[in-house]
Amino acid sequence: MLVSFVLTWQDIEENIDATLQSILDQSDNDCEIILIADKMLESNEQLSISRKYFWDIENIKIVINSSIQGASVCWNTAIDLADGEYIHFISQGDIINPNFISLLKKELAKYDNKEIDVLEYTTQLTGLSDKCIDTLLEKGKIYNLNNEYQPFAYLSTSLSNKLFKTNLLKEFGFKFRRFVRYDMLFAYKVLGQANSYLFLNINEPLEEMNLQKVQYSVFDLVNQWTHILNYFRRIGKFKPLKDYLNYAYYKTMIHIWLWNIKKFDNKLLIKKSANFAIRKFEDKREDFMKNNKAFLETEDERFKEIIKGFSSYMKNLLKLAK
Repeated sequence: MLVSFVLTWQDIEENIDATLQSILDQSDNDCEIILIADKMLESNEQLSISRKYFWDIENIKIVINSSIQGASVCWNTAIDLADGEYIHFISQGDIINPNFISLLKKELAKYDNKEIDVLEYTTQLTGLSDKCIDTLLEKGKIYNLNNEYQPFAYLSTSLSNKLFKTNLLKEFGFKFRRFVRYDMLFAYKVLGQANSYLFLNINEPLEEMNLQKVQYSVFDLVNQWTHILNYFRRIGKFKPLKDYLNYAYYKTMIHIWLWNIKKFDNKLLIKKSANFAIRKFEDKREDFMKNNKAFLETEDERFKEIIKGFSSYMKNLLKLAK
């Protein structure tokens, strides 16, 4: 079995059916579905829906929590249950390309069954943005993470456009932290122990990701970075990866995070976030521009513009808070 699709069911009324159907519509069904109901199903209607899923769908595993546990607990349960070669965490409301499995198989066949620990792919955003999550990495190249460090700089902030080798997750006991949004920490911990990484050379997006206002603290995305950097110090890999990790940290905070914050249209939040970014980066900007290997190598022209014109960029952002 190639893929274990993990889907957390948090609300009967919200587009669980569309997401689930997009998996069922696969042109190649070499997969399993792990569906976790993160709520007590008290009504007969809700129970009948869960029974329908269980009896009508082959290769499905259903877990019904006795109370709301949160996404982290659900994902951790799914890791224990997964039998697919790769595991993929899907957010409710996202839509999987009907050729996801067949395109994945076709691409992996090019590599003569080489072991690839982390896969990433192009994703189309919907909702608050219509951008594509793409990459500056060389598509179709298997990166040896022991001496090719670019993926540490360019890994996207989304969990939804990645496939993780299931055996690797189980071997190292990787788990998500409870109660806070630590999905990026999870991805980087896996990357820190992985040997190989590949951004799939598939032109069409393999998934539509529905970008909405987050239900958790918006600061969780940047607060993860203290834990990410400390993790690499603990495993003794920080020194060679320092520039690449710092590049990812500053790009996440200054570019991606602040871009997301603007979508909230909340003046107080914009002001707090902008001042947070200024405090964390302003004194380090000159050294980062002159000495950071990943920044000196990057082809991300927009990020370079932001860093070089940091003062003006932040002033324009703060104007939105007035």
